[in-house]
Amino acid sequence: MLRRKMRLGIGFIALCLLIAGCYPTSGQTTRHRFLKVMYFGESSFYEDYGDLFLSRYGDVDVEVAVLDSSTIDPAKEYSVALREFIQRENPDVFYLSSSEYERFVQEGLLSSLEPFIKSDQYELSGMQGPIVDFLRELGGGQLYGLSPTFYVPALYYNADLFKQYGVRPPQDNMTWREILQLAARFPADGQGERRIYGLSVPFVQSAGSLADRIAGTQGLSAVNPKTMRVTLNTDSWRDVWDMAVSAVQSGTVYLPETPFYGGSLQDYLDNDLFLQGRVAMKLDDAGLLETLESLTKTMPKYKTFSFDTVTGPVDPADRSASRDVEVGQIFAIRSGTPNLEAAWDFIKYVNSDDYASIKARVIHSSLLTRTSHYNDSRLEAFNKLRPLSVDYGREAKLPDSFADKFKTLTSDELDKVVRKEKTLKEAMEFVSASGQSLLEQAIKTERFRD
Repeated sequence: MLRRKMRLGIGFIALCLLIAGCYPTSGQTTRHRFLKVMYFGESSFYEDYGDLFLSRYGDVDVEVAVLDSSTIDPAKEYSVALREFIQRENPDVFYLSSSEYERFVQEGLLSSLEPFIKSDQYELSGMQGPIVDFLRELGGGQLYGLSPTFYVPALYYNADLFKQYGVRPPQDNMTWREILQLAARFPADGQGERRIYGLSVPFVQSAGSLADRIAGTQGLSAVNPKTMRVTLNTDSWRDVWDMAVSAVQSGTVYLPETPFYGGSLQDYLDNDLFLQGRVAMKLDDAGLLETLESLTKTMPKYKTFSFDTVTGPVDPADRSASRDVEVGQIFAIRSGTPNLEAAWDFIKYVNSDDYASIKARVIHSSLLTRTSHYNDSRLEAFNKLRPLSVDYGREAKLPDSFADKFKTLTSDELDKVVRKEKTLKEAMEFVSASGQSLLEQAIKTERFRD
């Protein structure tokens, strides 16, 4: 167990006890408290939360229950492996995704935070209201956890390119169709470094990956996990595929040959056409703001451009919310923990204004739920959409051997449509039939192994 606090030496205590008036009284007794917190890494925990917490609560001994591939069985379904981890480690504070949080509330595994919030008069008004409301909604009307951060992409746009080509800039609450139509207004016939694109999306390299991204925003699933039927051949999916194919055929979207996973600042610049001023719009997280600022400060020859942000794409069925808003770092207290007070002190602090005032000095990919300490107006676009619940577990219910094969199948068929080797109708019918066969075979294989 890793303990991070200063202790008085034995010699000093003995000396103190020999000095008149130095005998401890009941009012002077130091109370040592214990707390075990679940997190994905020990060093990451202390960097993100632990060091600052212990600087304020030095009487708490903290242990990190590390949740990673070395502590959970990768051969088992994640939800099952997670339960085994919790039963073995018995953490006082859980670290949960929104779907796990909702499920744990329903199963009575979490302690309500409402009594603590009321007794401490804990101020929630400084936090993002939609995030708090979302957590309360998942909790059936009560708060059982709080999230210090949230993640959401926004749409960056190069204002200089829009002005140069006389195109009206994007607006908040646009759908994918509207964004792609706007992107198509930029020329796609340039050569070399004079070639520009209307839109780029990280890790989108084909019509298939673009279709997946659009479908995720609209809450579409290709498989119904309850019936185990492929449900791809629908009007909604047909619209998604049509959008993706048209965007790729027209050259509207930049599709890199290989995805970029990170590197030096120069590497970012060399691999990102938006940073080079050659892409009109880019869907990305708040970390791009920090990258752009770093380029401006550290690279004197970097050619800057005017840019701004609007909200990321929304589902046309609800333009005020987004499934792309991820509330995935929820801290909650295990029901029945003997360390209830220390657990609340931890959650209270890492969601506090004091904590946010320190962490807001650097902008990360995930933003703080308390946003008042940010001073860049371009961050406002990241705070405008309500989160919508997404059941990430539904994909986990599908056989592991199915997902990769089905993804390859859909990608290959969409590429054939892009090359006009097949019609959209032919490709969708083929994927629906072949996908169902793949799913049934994967289910049989999985049962045989069991």
